[in-house]
Amino acid sequence: MKQTLNHYSQSFKQQVLDDYFQSSMSQAACCRKWNIPITTLSSWLSICKNQKKVVSLCSNSIHMDPKDQAIADLRLENERLRREVEYNKLRVAGYERLLEIVKQEDGIDLLKKDGAKQ
Repeated sequence: MKQTLNHYSQSFKQQVLDDYFQSSMSQAACCRKWNIPITTLSSWLSICKNQKKVVSLCSNSIHMDPKDQAIADLRLENERLRREVEYNKLRVAGYERLLEIVKQEDGIDLLKKDGAKQ
């Protein structure tokens, strides 16, 4: 099956990025909503991050006071870090569940320290 390359207008990219940053939805949910591939959104986000122009590319008010821009940058960074923390909490919970399953099914306690008194 041959895929075609989609070229999105800058205004469409702007709308999608605004929606993503202003909502609490995941990348996958945003992609479903806008009917775009997740790799496309990921590449747009990495471009924003690499160019450090997240506010100018991803907000409605391009001409901001430097103080307001700094606040907006901090809010975006805060949101990104919150999402990262939530993702890491889910990873830890997954690993803990995996350890429980291994202990139940195989009787192996992977958390037990080597050489501990029994």
